[in-house]
This record gives sequence, structure tokens and C-alpha cells, in this order.
Amino acid sequence: MFGKVGHCASEDVIVELLKMKCLPSLLYGIEARPVNKSVIKSLEFVINNAFRKIVATKSCDIANECVLMFNCSVYDMVLKRKSKFSNKLEHNENTPCKMFQNNIQVELSELSALYCT
Repeated sequence: MFGKVGHCASEDVIVELLKMKCLPSLLYGIEARPVNKSVIKSLEFVINNAFRKIVATKSCDIANECVLMFNCSVYDMVLKRKSKFSNKLEHNENTPCKMFQNNIQVELSELSALYCT
């Protein structure tokens, strides 16, 4: 994608394309799989490298600031997706779904505690 529009589109346009086209593919199914700090770091690495290319810098710190500025935090996106999925499961009467929803709630609290410290 960057190779086709990277030199003729603004950073805002490229980031919006990243958000609309690339991030859904990158985060596909993240709601249903266990996520720990290592998974978050791996996803952050991908996003940060994309931002380093978009803003033409080698600095990870600048890329991190751009990620936050453009509201592309992997941690926030994962929490939002998992919370939404958990809420959908909460209203399901199926016993395995209830058990799965409980596991997601535990995982969400662990992730929150991990990043709040």
C-alpha cells in the first residue's frame, strides 16, 4: 500500500488507510486468542515500523509519539476489541460461551493491571 500511495499522499491519508485496511487484518481474531505482553509487543513492533516508514524517521521514539497522536495504540485497540467481544458473549446463554467470556474478563483485568503499573 505504501509503495503505491506513499509518495503522493499526505501522512494523514496514509495513516487512515493503515487504520481502515491494514489494522483489521493485523488484529483479525485477536478477540478470541490469549494475549499477553509479548503478543502486544510484537504487534506494536509492526505498527511502529509502519509509522517509521510513513513519517520517514529511524527514531522509535518519534514513531511511538506518532502512534499515540494518530490514536493507533495496539494496547488500546486490543482492549477495545476484547471488551466488545466479551460484551457480546455476556448476552449469550450458551454455557461454553459464558465460560469463554469469563476467561476473557480475567485476561482483560490481567492486561489492565500489567499496563497500569
